[in-house]
Amino acid sequence: MRKSGGAALRETLMSVPRAVQRTVGLVPGVRAFLRERLTIEQAEAGIREALERRAEHFLRRVRTEVFAAPHSPYRTLFRWAGCEYGDLESSVHREGVEKTLSQLARDGVYLTSDEFKGKRPVARGTLSFRVMPEDMASRDVHFGLVTASSGTMNRPIRSLVTLGWLAQRALVMAVFFKAHGLWDRAHAIYDGILPSGGGVNNVLIYARLGVPVERWFTRPGSVDPWVPRQYYGLMTRAIVSTVSRFGPGPVHLQPIDPADVARIVRWIQRVHHRGQGVCIATAASNAARIARTAVEMGVSLAGTTFITTGEPLTEEKRKVIERAGAVPTPRYAYGGGVNIGLGCADPADVDDHHVNEYLLALLPHPQSLLSEGPPIHPLLCTTLHPAAPRLLINVESGDYATVSRRTCGCALGAVGLTLHVSAVRSFEKLTSEGMNYYSLDLFGLLEKTLPGEFGGGPGDYQLVEEEDHRGQTHLTLRVAPTVGPVDERRLLSRAHEELARGSRGNRMMEDVWRRAGTLRVRREMPYATPRGKVLPLHIPR
Repeated sequence: MRKSGGAALRETLMSVPRAVQRTVGLVPGVRAFLRERLTIEQAEAGIREALERRAEHFLRRVRTEVFAAPHSPYRTLFRWAGCEYGDLESSVHREGVEKTLSQLARDGVYLTSDEFKGKRPVARGTLSFRVMPEDMASRDVHFGLVTASSGTMNRPIRSLVTLGWLAQRALVMAVFFKAHGLWDRAHAIYDGILPSGGGVNNVLIYARLGVPVERWFTRPGSVDPWVPRQYYGLMTRAIVSTVSRFGPGPVHLQPIDPADVARIVRWIQRVHHRGQGVCIATAASNAARIARTAVEMGVSLAGTTFITTGEPLTEEKRKVIERAGAVPTPRYAYGGGVNIGLGCADPADVDDHHVNEYLLALLPHPQSLLSEGPPIHPLLCTTLHPAAPRLLINVESGDYATVSRRTCGCALGAVGLTLHVSAVRSFEKLTSEGMNYYSLDLFGLLEKTLPGEFGGGPGDYQLVEEEDHRGQTHLTLRVAPTVGPVDERRLLSRAHEELARGSRGNRMMEDVWRRAGTLRVRREMPYATPRGKVLPLHIPR
């Protein structure tokens, strides 16, 4: 359910006092957080211990936050499934955490992405009720960083990220640095300030490891009203100042316009000239944009690693980045600071991640989303660790992927993180002319097929679902003006041809859309989120 502009504005303004309350005393807490530097030996030991206690952690959280909490939305679902705590405990001890969660999903104990975000009521047979993300907040969490997701497809989700949770996330980051040889690099971040959580979370986690962030290249363009914008700017500067004073080194905030990433390329050049490698954490679209700019400038990025976040690291983005001499490795997170996985150092696929099983459980839903066509099994996420500020039990991430267990030989696998997830894609739904279409491989169409035939590259093409003045829903194919002259009729024909591939339903949908003139072309830059992500499908909130 979409909120009016006035309601959304009131909600944003009301969020500031709550954010202030929850960040009281945070700066002194950051000082204590920074005093305890984490070694690689401590990180590996901490992960192994948490892996051994997964079942214990899960049962304790469910007992105290679900079965001892009558108003928990999960309690309602467990009751619907006829599962009491004793049944759950017996199943976990007998079958293990994952098999128990899979059976719970079959019995209706899960939340779809729309249900979790409050967009639709939770509906199981005759049972119907509504939840909001804040209903899943841990009762023991009172203070932390108030962040918000980018709202790529939906209303942003506000979350509370605690220093205790960041301390646990730092464990796997230490092993990740070891696996990829990143300890001695010059580190930078290209991400937004608060309420975006990516930049500030990285600054704090890196400082916990004793790794200075030389540059935090920030993106302009906050859409928040003046009051929250000032608050988030103040909080960002306070944390940066504290880390610069009590952490491993000064953090230099440097605003960068998306059209001027050449400044980042020149910084990389300066670091390379002093004989040091570079590591930059940023959205995959930003990494590709920096790499393309470097190629145009004639600058080699050899010795540079991009930790790509926020969107899938596709084969086409990988090619663009490697063409500049750099190396990409992905990180997969779920909105609200739930870091699901980090890139394997011996990958079997371009976006091969090690799942952070010491913090959470990840499994495909046992039932397919569609009755025909390719099977889509949405990923279900469950937070296990007691430090997680939000309890998720079989909550859809909005993605589907390949999940497998294998021994790879890199440091992440050696510590016990042997579950891998790859080929991560969204299954967002397009709706027009009464027809639904699940966008399964728009990356292939918009990053490979169309650029290969009409020019451009990743980030130059995007489908946008929008209404005209008559209330008619259209799918607009945005094409960046930088692509150059394009035969729009041939482009539309090619897009229709690709959208019709796959199931009988896709062919029927494409025929209806073709007859109704639903698909159209517009020569404008694709929408980018405040973090710089350019996703293949944009649905305005």
